[in-house]
Amino acid sequence: MKKIILLLILIFNVLILHAQKLYIDGKVSDTEKKPLENVTIYLLKQKDSSIVNYTATNKEGKFSLKIDEVKEPSILKIDAEKLSYSKAFEKIEQSLSLGDIELSKKEVITIDEVKITVSPVKVKNDTIEFNAAAIKVRPDSKIEELLKQIPGVEIGNDGKITANGKEVDQIMVNGKPFFDKDGKIALQNLPADIIKNIQFTTTKTKEEELSGKPPKSQNTTINFNIDEKKNKGLLSRLTLGYGSDKRYEGSGLLSYFKGDSKISLLASSNNINSKSISADDVFDNMGRGRGSGTQNSSSGIQKSTTIGLNYNDKLGNDADLDNLSLKYSKSEMETRSKVSRTTLLPDYTLKTNSESNGDNESKQYSFETSARIKLDSMTNIYIMPSFSKSENFSLSRSTSSTLRDEKLLNESTSSTQTNGESNTFAPNIYFTKNLKKKGRSISANINTSISETKNDNINQSQNIFYKESDITTDNRNQLQRTRGQSNNYTFTTVYTEPISDSATVSFGLQYNSKLSLDVRDFSDFDPATGQYSQYNTRLSNSMDQKINQFSPELSFFLYKKKFNAWSTVNFDISDMKVNSVFNGQLYDLQKNFFLPRYTVNFQYVFSDRKRLTLMNSSNFNIPDAEKLIPYKDESDPLITYTGNPDLKNTWTNSSNISFSSFNIVNNFNYYINAGFTYRNNDITQYSQYDSSGKQIVTYSNISGNKNFNVSSGLTKTFKWKDNKLSINPRFSMSYTYNNGFINGQLFKSNSYSFNPGLNLSYEIKDKLTIKPSYKLGYSLSNYSNYRVDKVNTANQSLKLELTNYLFQSRLIFGNDFEYNTNSNIAPGFKKDFYFWNTSLGYSFYNKQFIAKVKVYDVLNQNQSVRRTITDSYFEDREDLILKRYIMFSLSMKLNKFAGKKPKKK
Repeated sequence: MKKIILLLILIFNVLILHAQKLYIDGKVSDTEKKPLENVTIYLLKQKDSSIVNYTATNKEGKFSLKIDEVKEPSILKIDAEKLSYSKAFEKIEQSLSLGDIELSKKEVITIDEVKITVSPVKVKNDTIEFNAAAIKVRPDSKIEELLKQIPGVEIGNDGKITANGKEVDQIMVNGKPFFDKDGKIALQNLPADIIKNIQFTTTKTKEEELSGKPPKSQNTTINFNIDEKKNKGLLSRLTLGYGSDKRYEGSGLLSYFKGDSKISLLASSNNINSKSISADDVFDNMGRGRGSGTQNSSSGIQKSTTIGLNYNDKLGNDADLDNLSLKYSKSEMETRSKVSRTTLLPDYTLKTNSESNGDNESKQYSFETSARIKLDSMTNIYIMPSFSKSENFSLSRSTSSTLRDEKLLNESTSSTQTNGESNTFAPNIYFTKNLKKKGRSISANINTSISETKNDNINQSQNIFYKESDITTDNRNQLQRTRGQSNNYTFTTVYTEPISDSATVSFGLQYNSKLSLDVRDFSDFDPATGQYSQYNTRLSNSMDQKINQFSPELSFFLYKKKFNAWSTVNFDISDMKVNSVFNGQLYDLQKNFFLPRYTVNFQYVFSDRKRLTLMNSSNFNIPDAEKLIPYKDESDPLITYTGNPDLKNTWTNSSNISFSSFNIVNNFNYYINAGFTYRNNDITQYSQYDSSGKQIVTYSNISGNKNFNVSSGLTKTFKWKDNKLSINPRFSMSYTYNNGFINGQLFKSNSYSFNPGLNLSYEIKDKLTIKPSYKLGYSLSNYSNYRVDKVNTANQSLKLELTNYLFQSRLIFGNDFEYNTNSNIAPGFKKDFYFWNTSLGYSFYNKQFIAKVKVYDVLNQNQSVRRTITDSYFEDREDLILKRYIMFSLSMKLNKFAGKKPKKK
């Protein structure tokens, strides 16, 4: 492992040394020699008009365009609203100072007989806009191909998108979500030639968007604007597949849009663990790999059905329906697992072996909408009501046995059947008003959540305890009825006052009310009546909670060209009242809290694409009421819980530092993050085990628990002709110190984890894509006051994604290979296996139809085995997982858009 880490460090250093060397600078003015701000400057290669780099002028009209050596003809362009400037270069081998540049009336520039009438890129404040017409892609390309050709955009092996080194967390179409904010459906379905421009901007919260406040986020939002002449069309897709072992998949999408109106219908059904309507182009809903893309990585085999309706529109000049969605989903899950857990104790260890299997069926219904109403030019209301309902039924069976030094202490067999439902209604309203003075505003926010849950649980179990003197049993046949109600109301109001052109101060007040009632009734089975009619007072309980909290807040914001900072200080004034009944005994609890919290954030901007961020926050957490009340909960025959009324509030302090840099000229970016968290009066379980292996748990405070973590990564991309090679090494490590109590004695654990990895990607445009990757996960835990001194484990994964595009991309051949190995797995668990998916697809009838044959897990070796290490136990687990099947599928895409001529056959 040391050799691998040294290799990654060497790659980091070699690539970091490769940086931009040259620059072109100057000062831009208009015809009256007045400096121009936010004017876009960009350098193009003459042979294909591709962008080398771009920037914008500052308030003084100055700019500095960083570049590397350019050994071929290029042209510098400067674009303002009605003015422009251009200068051609045969080659650039040294930095250039152009001095004062006076723009003149715009004129058409020709590069190799390609007329440039519109700027390929525009920069305005924090928004970068690319003209889609200036990006060269295949005529039948989707908008995902546009992204791949934009300088600074990278799509990783895992599908994660970054722009100028920042993570993309929202993708919009015409400023609104296209089904969902991750944008997968839009990326894989909308054609590139209907797009007018692509905008990149910093992600904003709804409050920041409506009030005009600067964003705090470090992420990016991408917005695709459809050309007005083509903003009308019908988008449809249908996929049907059937295979061996009765495996099937089916999905459909129908979307009509015209101007600001869009209505979409989607449906999906499968039994191959797929959880998304957005399908992979090569493998459809099978997904790439064992848990990536659309594939459900959880254990078990799932059958799911989803039907959804989505609508958004502009309801008038002053009303905008951002989203209205209805969704129904049904899921049937089969699970099976085998677990070997070793519990660490001061004088001995306990080994628990268990097996379980189950079936779960659930249904979900949801409705949500969001609308913006503009009362006047300075006042907005945003309404976001939602409702969800779920129903579930499950049946599970399990067996377990616990041993001490190969001596049997207890064994259990149980069967559980559960029927339940829940309902949640959440009407949320946000109001903001910008006042006459620039930057001055008031806002108010009402968040409400009203929920109700009901569950009927029948538990039948046989439990045997082998004590030194005798054998005891605890057999149960019970009906447990649980009823819960929770009402949360939050009202927030904020006043913002500018104290300079770059600084503001905000005063806020938040009121939060939480009302909850939880009732749990147990009834034993009566053989005489054949009913669950014998009420069990010892196990039944109820809890009624009322928590009121006032939180005044003071915030300060400072935004400068080179740095920005913001800080928030809150005081949480809380009143908690709890009335509960356990085992027929009444427990009353009343506590008052006055707890401060704060957050401080500072960011220094070295350049547009290089920044350093520092953050520190501190807060107190109130213990849950269930941990404060000194009751005895014996509902689990193997574990008894008791609360502790003397628990203190936990204080947490967290710090984080991050640095990121992106070099667009060299297609090189890297980042490094480090974080530290310290907890005082952390709440931990105070566990003891009796002679039969039964666990008795209460809670206690302990101080000194802490965590330190570091992560870093870089991406270097090489491009030549139609070739593209990306190198992406990454590394993360963490250290965790925990101390707690076990069997009445203090223990300490020091845990380390190291996770190096390397992703490579090589692409020959429209012909071949190769994506190999490797990752190592190594964990080590050292213990004091345990019989076991240390535990370690290592897992390695080697993957290769290979896709061939043949006959003008009509024939697509995809293969995904994977090798996984785990060390130190308990006997009876397989340590390593190979995994291979393959797909062969052929498109015909103008690529509107695709026929495919796919094989999942060709070698039939797929498995789910993992080791988990904590501060009190380590566990090896194997779960039921989807195995080999072959499937044939047919996909159809019929799209029609205004302004597009139909293709000839």
